[in-house]
Amino acid sequence: MSRLNVAITTLFVCLFSLVGPSSLIAGMTSCDKDKPIVIGYSSEAFYNVDPNDALSLITTWAQTVDRKLKNEVGTRVIIMKNLDEMKKVLANNDVDIIALMPEEFISLRESVRLKPVLSSVLSSDYGKDSYNELLILVRNDRGISQVEQLRGKNIRVDSGQKGSIPMLWLNTLLKNKVSGDARNFFSKITEYPKASQVILPVFFDQADACVASRVSFETMVELNPQIGRNLHIIERSPGFLTGIIAVREDVSNPKRDAMVTALRNIHTDPKGRQLLTLFRINRLVDFKNEHLSSVEKMLNASKYSNKIVSRRKQGR
Repeated sequence: MSRLNVAITTLFVCLFSLVGPSSLIAGMTSCDKDKPIVIGYSSEAFYNVDPNDALSLITTWAQTVDRKLKNEVGTRVIIMKNLDEMKKVLANNDVDIIALMPEEFISLRESVRLKPVLSSVLSSDYGKDSYNELLILVRNDRGISQVEQLRGKNIRVDSGQKGSIPMLWLNTLLKNKVSGDARNFFSKITEYPKASQVILPVFFDQADACVASRVSFETMVELNPQIGRNLHIIERSPGFLTGIIAVREDVSNPKRDAMVTALRNIHTDPKGRQLLTLFRINRLVDFKNEHLSSVEKMLNASKYSNKIVSRRKQGR
C-alpha cells in the first residue's frame, strides 16, 4: 500500500477529469458554487514524500480541473499536522473531505460527528487479501522461529504511510508474549519510511529483524526471489485497513457528495484503474464497520495493557 494517502489525494484531484462538469454541479445552490471544496489530509500522508513537491503537483492538476468545471473559486488541499488541528478544522467546518489513518479516525469520532464514507482495500472480495498485514521477518540462518528469541536484538520498522499501527501492533504483541513493551525488549528500534530500508538490511544480515507490510514484502520478493528464500515470517498481524475517507456527518454538500460518488466508481474508468494499480489499491469501497474491527481491537488491548502497567507502578 505504499503511498496510500498520496494515492487518495491524487484520486481526489483526478476524479474531476473523470466526470463531467454537469454531474458535479447539478442540484447545487449558488452559495455552494461559490464555496471551494477543501480536502484535508493528515500529515501522515506525506511521511516519505516532500510535501512541497506533492502540493505543487496537486495544485497544477486542480487548476486544470477547475478550468474544466468553470470553477472560479478553485479547489484547496490542506495538510493537518496533528489530531488537534484536525479537530479544529472539522469543528469550524473548514474542510469538506478528510483522508486519514484508521486510528486517527477512531480518535476523532469521539469528539466530532465524522462519517466514514469510503475505505481503501487491496481486493474487492473483503477476504483476507483485502487488508494489509504486518510481518516480522528474520533470516533463515539465524535459527529464530519465535519473537521471544529476539530479546536484546535490533529491529527495523517500516512506518511509512502506516501511522502508529506498526508500533502499536508490536507493543501489543510483546505484551501478550513476554509481558513487556518493544522499547524495553529490543536493544534498538529504528523506524524508516520505506520498506526497502527495513527488509534489505535483514536480507544482507545488517539487522536482526524487521516489521514490514505483507504487500511490501511480496513486492520485493517478486523483484528478487532470493529475498523470499532467505527470509521467513515469524509473526503476522491481523489485516488492517489502509485508509479512510470521511466527511462531516452533520453537514450537507452536494458537490462534496458528487466527489464521493465519483471516487466510489473510479475503478470502472480506465484512467482511474491505472491510478489504483499504480498505488497498489484495488478500489475504494463503501465503508463497513467491520473494516475497523482489527484496529479497534488492537487499540482497546493497548489501552487495557497500559492501565495494568499504570496500576502496577502505583502499587495497586
